[in-house]
Amino acid sequence: MGKLGLFGGDPQYEATQLDIDEPLTWTRQDTGGTLLRIRPYKENDGIVDGAGVLQSVHDVTMNWRGKNTSDHHSFEVWFDQGVITFYMHAATDAAADKFRRRVGNNYANSEVFPVDSGHAFPQIEPAEYVAGAWLSMEKMPYYPIRHHNAEGFEVDPYGEITSEMLSLDDSKVVTQVVFRPAKQSWTDGDRFKHNSVDEIAHGLRQGTSVGWLNPRVRPASAKDKQAADTIERQRGQQAFHVNIRVLAVSRDQDEAGARARGVAGMFRKYYNAITEQGLDDTPVSHRRKSKRQRKLSEFVERMAAREWVDREMIMTVDELAGVAHIPNDEITTPKIDWRYTQRGDRIPADSVKYDERGNPVHSPTRDDQATGPDAGSWVDGGEDRV
Repeated sequence: MGKLGLFGGDPQYEATQLDIDEPLTWTRQDTGGTLLRIRPYKENDGIVDGAGVLQSVHDVTMNWRGKNTSDHHSFEVWFDQGVITFYMHAATDAAADKFRRRVGNNYANSEVFPVDSGHAFPQIEPAEYVAGAWLSMEKMPYYPIRHHNAEGFEVDPYGEITSEMLSLDDSKVVTQVVFRPAKQSWTDGDRFKHNSVDEIAHGLRQGTSVGWLNPRVRPASAKDKQAADTIERQRGQQAFHVNIRVLAVSRDQDEAGARARGVAGMFRKYYNAITEQGLDDTPVSHRRKSKRQRKLSEFVERMAAREWVDREMIMTVDELAGVAHIPNDEITTPKIDWRYTQRGDRIPADSVKYDERGNPVHSPTRDDQATGPDAGSWVDGGEDRV
C-alpha cells in the first residue's frame, strides 16, 4: 500500500504550498525537447494501438562500452483549465517527427501537433497546494504487471484514472510516464547474483525453503510453476526503463491531496497480476514542512524537465502500453479533448496554425472560419470543440 503513515493506514498525501513568491512556469526552452499534443479520434484500438506505437519507437543506442545511452521520452495526461488532454514529450526533433508519424499511423484520424509556445507544463501559483507520488513495482521487473496480452483488462484502466483526475476547474492533475528503451539483455540479470529470468524460473520450480530449526523444501505449487512460466516468457521481449509520477495542484489543500491519492490508487487497483506483481505508490512527503516543500519542489522540477531516474522499473511493450496509451470511446470520462471528425480530404495537419494553448486555429482563407473568442478551439468546420 505504499509508504504508510506513522501509525499505519493509507499512504500520507499531505498537500503543501511550495516556498515560492511568483508562479512557476515552464516554456519549451525551459524543458528542452518537443512537446506534442494529441487530440485522439474516439474510434481506435486503445491499448493495442499504444503497443504498436511503443514497439515502433524502441530504438536502443549504446556507446562503445555497451552502455545504454538511449534518449528518454514521456507520455502525459493533463487535467488543466477544466479539460483532460494528452501529450508526448520527445527528447529530440527527430524523435518528435517519428512520434507524430507513428501516432498518426496507429491512431487514425487523431491530430498530433507540436506545442511551440505557451506553457510546456501546467503553471503552479504560490497560493496553490501541491501533492505528488512515485509509482513503483511491488516485485522485481521479471514479474509482469497485468496487461492486455496477459490476463487482460475487463475495462480500460484509463476510464477510472481519468475520472479520478477530474477536479475543480482551476486545479491541475498530471500523470507522467517517462520511458527509455532497455537493452535486449535486460533479462540476463547480473552474472554474479545469478538472477536472470532462467535462474529465477528454475528456482521457483525447485520449491521453497521453509522452517528455521528444521529447514525443509516445500515442493513447488501450481502457482509457483505458473509464475515460472510467466517469467520465462519475458525473455526476448522488447522493454523500457520506466518512471511513473502523479501530481495534483489546487488552491484547496484537501482537493490536491485527494486527487493525488485517488489517481495513484487507480494505478494500484488495475495492474495487479496473478503473480502478485502490481504498482505501489510512494507519496512525496516528510514530517517537517520545510523538508516536504523541498522534496515537492524537486519532484515538480523533475516532472517539468521530464527527467528519468533509475528506479529499477522495467516494463515490456505490452505492460507499458497499459499505463501509457491513448484511450478510446470505451471510457466515458467527461471533459476529454476528443477529436470527433475524420480527416477526409481536409487541409494537411502541418498547415494548421495553433494558439498558445496548442488549440488549432483556422486559416483565415477557410469559408467556414469560426469567429469570436472561441475561434481558436474549433477545427474542421466547427465540428470539434475543446
